[in-house]
Amino acid sequence: MNSEKKEFVMSAKNILQTEVYMPGVLTDCNGDFVLPDYMPKVQKVLRLEAHTTPPAKFVGAKDIGLSGNVLCSLVYLGEDGEIGATVLPSKYEFSIPFDKNGAPQMLSAAVDVDTLNYRLSGPRKLSIRTRLRAKPRAFFSTDISPMQEPEEREDISKLYGEIDSVNTVLLNANEITVSDSIPLGVGENSHLIWCGATAAVSDVKAVDGGVSVRGEVISKVIADDDGTLKFFSKKTPFEEFMEGDVNRGAGIYAYASVVSTEASKDSDEEALVDVIVSVEALADMQCKIPILKDVFSSKGEGSVESREFENRSSVASRSGIYNVGASVPVADVSSVLDASGNALIDEIIVNGGELTASGRCLLNVICLGDENGVISNEYTVPFKITLGGDYSDAMVASGSAVLLNTRSRIDGNNIVFDMDIALCVRAAKNESIATVEKYDFKTLKPYTENKYPLCVVYSSGESLWTLAKKYHTSPEKLAKINMLDVGEADMQKKEKLASCRALMLELK
Repeated sequence: MNSEKKEFVMSAKNILQTEVYMPGVLTDCNGDFVLPDYMPKVQKVLRLEAHTTPPAKFVGAKDIGLSGNVLCSLVYLGEDGEIGATVLPSKYEFSIPFDKNGAPQMLSAAVDVDTLNYRLSGPRKLSIRTRLRAKPRAFFSTDISPMQEPEEREDISKLYGEIDSVNTVLLNANEITVSDSIPLGVGENSHLIWCGATAAVSDVKAVDGGVSVRGEVISKVIADDDGTLKFFSKKTPFEEFMEGDVNRGAGIYAYASVVSTEASKDSDEEALVDVIVSVEALADMQCKIPILKDVFSSKGEGSVESREFENRSSVASRSGIYNVGASVPVADVSSVLDASGNALIDEIIVNGGELTASGRCLLNVICLGDENGVISNEYTVPFKITLGGDYSDAMVASGSAVLLNTRSRIDGNNIVFDMDIALCVRAAKNESIATVEKYDFKTLKPYTENKYPLCVVYSSGESLWTLAKKYHTSPEKLAKINMLDVGEADMQKKEKLASCRALMLELK
C-alpha cells in the first residue's frame, strides 16, 4: 500500500470481512412467443439481442436466490419489406447453494447473458433460448477480537499484531430516470417501432458520506419513415450521489444496468425517451485489525488453539469507458444503418504492475446492400484493454464489460468500428492469517528450572519472542538483562537481534 493511501486507513476494528467468490453458475431461461396480428409476419430476423435486469436477491440458510427479467429485443424484416420490432420479456429465477456456515451479511450478484438462440416455428411464432451466467459475491463478517483473560497474570506473555485488511460496503442507488429528446427529422407518416438503451459508469469517486457516480446512457430509437428504416441515437450523461458509510480514498467498483426504456414521438422533429437505470457500487476501505498472534506462560506449558482466516490485504478497483477500434471485411454493402452488441471478458491478468482485460465484442450490423435491400451480419472482434497502476502480481482480478456504443462506417472493402467499452475491474490480494482463538494455562505442566545463568548462542531467524518462549522467560526480561532497546511491537522481529552473538538468560 503506497503512502498516498495510508492517510485513509481506518482505525483498528476487530471485524474481519471475508469475501467468497461463489462458482459461476449457468442457467437457462426459455420463452415461446407469439407476435400479435397487427405486427408484420417474420420473414428474416435482422437482430435479436438480450439483456437482464438487475436481480432481486434472497439469502437463505444454505443458498441464495436470484430473480429478474430477460428482455429480448427483436428487429426483423416482414414479408412485404416492412420492418417490425418489439421487446419480448421472460423471467428467470434460480438458487445457488453455499457450504459456509451462516448466511452472508452482504451479497453482490451480476447476471449476464452468456448465449442466445432462437427458432422460428411459424410466421409469428418464435422460441428463444437464453443461457444466463451468474457471478455472485458473498461477504461474511467474523469477530476476531483479541482474547482477554479474566485476570491478568505476570507469567502470561501475549504477542499482539496488526494486519492490513479491507472492509467492503455495498451501496445500491435508487432507480435513476434519465430523460432526453432525440432529434428525428422524419416525415408525417413516420412512427417509432423500437427503443432501447445501454448505460455505463464513466467516473466514480468516494467522498465523505458516500460515493459520487457519473455515467452515460446511449438511447436508441428505430423509426419507420414511410417505409424507410431509420436509426437514431443520443448520448445523455447522468450523475448520482449514493449515501453510505464510506471514507475518502476508498476504492470504488461501480456499474450501471438498464431496467427499462420508453419512447414516444413528440413531433416529427424529436422523440422523448425515458430510461430507468440501476447503479450498484462496492466501496473497499483499507483498515487495520489487531490480532493475538501467540501466547505462552513462563511458568509452564498449557494449551493454545489458533484459527486461520482468509484475509484481503489490499483491493484495487477501476471503472471507466475506453475506446477500442476494429475492422472486418465486407462485400456488397453500400452503407451501415446501425451496429450494436455485447462485450464479454475472457481473461483478466495482472502482470508487471498492469492489469489487462482481454475479451471479444459480439456485433450485429444492419446494413443496406448494393441493391438497397436491408441485410444483417454477425461479427466477433477481439479487444484488449491495459490499465496501468499499482497492481501487485499476487492479485486476483475479476470484472465485467459493457459495449456502450458503436459507431461504424464503410472504408473500402471493410467496415470500421469505433467502440466505447465500459470496463469495471476489481483486483484483490488474499492471504491467510492465524490468530489465537483460545488458550488455557490454568493447569500448568511444570518444567525443571535452571539453577545457573545460561548463555544461549543466538541463531539466525529467531527473535526475542521465540527465544523467550523456548526458554520460559518473558521477552521484556530478556531484553532488559541483555540491555537491548527493543520495544513491545518489535519483539517478534528477528532483525532486532542481527548484531547479537549471544544472549544471557535470567536465573531460574
